[in-house]
Amino acid sequence: MISIILPVYNGEQFLKETIDSIFAQTEKDFELIIINDGSTDNSKEVIKSYDDKRIRYFEQENKGVAEAFNRGLEEAKGDYITFHGADDISLPYRFEKAVGILKNEGIGYVHSDMLLITGNGSPLGYWESSNISPDQIYSFFLNVGTPFNNASIVFKKEVVKDIRYDPTIKVGSDTDFILKIARENYISYHIPEPLYIYRRHMKNVTNQKSYDVLARHIKLNISNEDLKRVSEVDWNPEEGNQNLFTAKLIAGIALARRWMLNEAFILFNEAIPLIKSERDRTFYEGMKGLIEKDYQRAFNHFNKIENRNHLEENYLGEALLLLKKYNQAYTHFLKALELSPDYHSPVQNIKAVGIIKGYNVIDKQVNKYK
Repeated sequence: MISIILPVYNGEQFLKETIDSIFAQTEKDFELIIINDGSTDNSKEVIKSYDDKRIRYFEQENKGVAEAFNRGLEEAKGDYITFHGADDISLPYRFEKAVGILKNEGIGYVHSDMLLITGNGSPLGYWESSNISPDQIYSFFLNVGTPFNNASIVFKKEVVKDIRYDPTIKVGSDTDFILKIARENYISYHIPEPLYIYRRHMKNVTNQKSYDVLARHIKLNISNEDLKRVSEVDWNPEEGNQNLFTAKLIAGIALARRWMLNEAFILFNEAIPLIKSERDRTFYEGMKGLIEKDYQRAFNHFNKIENRNHLEENYLGEALLLLKKYNQAYTHFLKALELSPDYHSPVQNIKAVGIIKGYNVIDKQVNKYK
């Protein structure tokens, strides 16, 4: 059985369409746990208009979506768990397909692509997702967020049984939740179809503009202990703080590129006391050039380093790529991989070079409509 956790706060406008999409599922073995989070509109009346024993209805004073999700997790009885937006839509075979995959041993959760729609239901865009190995998720978090469309995920219950949402995080609580799961090294499975339709409108919590609110889930996940999960660093115990020096710079660059400049500069400042050699100083100045978008200065510093390691080769390549010197950049990404074959960043950078030069996909479904 699937437990579908559906928080509702003043959601009457789209709630019927959402619930109808759940009852239209080809997978009929589910419970729909609806948490009315202090709604003051007619959401309750919409919910009560359904006469189906699979609905389990709970009311609470307004505490926010994280607390509503946590209440749903406490109440869930299913073998599988998913969280559903009160204004979103699931395609009819979404849960049947997810459960079929989750029956395979070793897969912890399933996720899919999403179609974005406007408040009035018009198609707005397509969000593609991807699979990623558990050891790469933290680096992806620093650079992008999560590699998943979080709203589309269906979990095995054992994956989430001891994990809860942080109610102090108003934006990004789902990303923080996924990071907690990722620490357990569960394998994910990606369905490359838009099984979930996400409605974007002015009431979405993700429209929050406060920097502190937007950055809180970042701040909670960049402690020195967290940074030990920066996989591109060779965490040799004998090197001690030099590992942390490198991790802080890598994390700082990633966050700066996501406009989290306050956190980026804090990490860079924390790295200064860890500089122990002229090589460290040169690498620091090169990374500083990247964060300040002075790419020629970044190139000059990285290029000074003799017998460069995999990180130095990769960031030299990034400086060249940002200077639009694609062929030269490509050679340094290859060199980084020669030095460290399992280093993921240069692989992504090679992909970027390829896409810049020309982007082709095997799926040609769209071409016939152009």
